[in-house]
Amino acid sequence: MDNLNPKNLQETVIDNGYCIGCGACSFVSEDYKVSMNKYGKFQADYKGNPSENLNKASLVCPFSNEGQNEDQIAEQHFPVVNGHHKYLGKYKKNYVGYVKEGEFRSKGSSGGFGKWILHQLLQGNEVDYVIQVVSQNKKDELYTFQVFTKNDDILDGSKSAYYPVTLNGALDFINNNAGRYAITAIPCFSKAIRNIGFHDEVIRQRIKFILGIICGHLKSSGFAESLAWQLEVEPKNLRGIEFREKIAGLPANEKGVYAVDDLGKQSEMDSSRNLLGGNWGHGFFKYKACDYCDDIVGETTDVSVGDAWLKDIMGDHAGNSVIIIRNQRIAEIVENAITDGRLNLKEVDSEVVVKSQYAGIKHRREGLSYRIYKKDLEKEWRPKKRVAPSNQIPKNRKKVYELREKTTAASHINFLKAKEAGDYKLFENTMMPY
Repeated sequence: MDNLNPKNLQETVIDNGYCIGCGACSFVSEDYKVSMNKYGKFQADYKGNPSENLNKASLVCPFSNEGQNEDQIAEQHFPVVNGHHKYLGKYKKNYVGYVKEGEFRSKGSSGGFGKWILHQLLQGNEVDYVIQVVSQNKKDELYTFQVFTKNDDILDGSKSAYYPVTLNGALDFINNNAGRYAITAIPCFSKAIRNIGFHDEVIRQRIKFILGIICGHLKSSGFAESLAWQLEVEPKNLRGIEFREKIAGLPANEKGVYAVDDLGKQSEMDSSRNLLGGNWGHGFFKYKACDYCDDIVGETTDVSVGDAWLKDIMGDHAGNSVIIIRNQRIAEIVENAITDGRLNLKEVDSEVVVKSQYAGIKHRREGLSYRIYKKDLEKEWRPKKRVAPSNQIPKNRKKVYELREKTTAASHINFLKAKEAGDYKLFENTMMPY
């Protein structure tokens, strides 16, 4: 399809359901707008009347075939590294462990490293601003990006936000306010930011660090609403949710969930494992684009952080982080803190990192190869990936991947019907067969 076609991005990425709602297209081109649709997903739309900036949108969209892929981006940003792994990308060093100082571990996700490194960058005068996702008491938009300075408490940011957000406001702030920035991003958002930087000197110069969140997949707002509804807070009354409170005495993967209503009342807490849709592998409320992404860890980020899902340490409810460092300055900060006894981190081989994320890797590499094979067989447009199409996988795995896609699609449709009927049981009854 001709790249000069005014609806190119619309007819490929958007119309085929691959928009992740990052907002990159609307930042570089006034031809697109991003808003939340009826299924609780941020989505872009072409506004018509093409401008001279139209073609930039296809160059920055993380699921377009026009921009640079993760390997090309990493080659430019991280020319000197110690190693490369086909599932992790480039790296200087990999670690597993937790933060010893302060309340970063107890109040943060997993081992607390994400909040800790953002704090170090601010307090060490490496950046002037940190932009991270925070919860907000706002109906239909429970989380958003917020700007932090040295005088703010980094721990006020959310632990983990399994909720849709868009980069629009954050990018506008960076563009309009001079300074040095660090920003948190899931892999596809980081890819979009890097591709914007290739065409926008202001963004390229001002964003000094991207902290990558190792990502299973992005959820629609239905995920939060469904969990809260099971905790007796109806969607119309939902104003806040905690997705992963640490539960003493239970393994780290037992995530405590509670909701807050419009009167400020907090629900009882329950493990996500006890709630319908709480099993990540089932793929409830997933964006379709996530099933067509081959970057699990954030290969274009300066440092990637996630949960260390390793059997020998998962029993510790306080949590442990797995860390992939690509930036030399961050490597120095971490090494100094280990020496000072402020971090309890063990350097590990890349295969340990892979093991900690293997379920997601298998779905996003082996499963992706089968999904794009099917798209090609059906002659449907799909994003170009670094994974080759393949039909050479076991039949039982094919069934798993096919059912996951059907479950995801059904969750969006059936939850909307349940909301319209005001009956959660309708959602439960229609989803249990999956």
